[in-house]
Amino acid sequence: MKVSEDRHKTRLIARILAIVISALFAVFAVAGFQRTGDVTQLLLFLAVSVVSYSFIIFIFKGIDRLLDSIVDQHKNDE
Repeated sequence: MKVSEDRHKTRLIARILAIVISALFAVFAVAGFQRTGDVTQLLLFLAVSVVSYSFIIFIFKGIDRLLDSIVDQHKNDE
């Protein structure tokens, strides 16, 4: 399978979900900073924003691998 191939059409879903969750944490970071003025809180939530994006992309790559193994197993059974 090519790296750029999206057999299960999950890439768009993963990116949208990752962007939404990441943006949500970024909004929490800015809102929390505006309310408290705590730079540590701002940096923490911005770091969580970046990590959440990477984590969601990683999870969906695992889902793609799982789907690939199910499809391959089904082809071998036939």
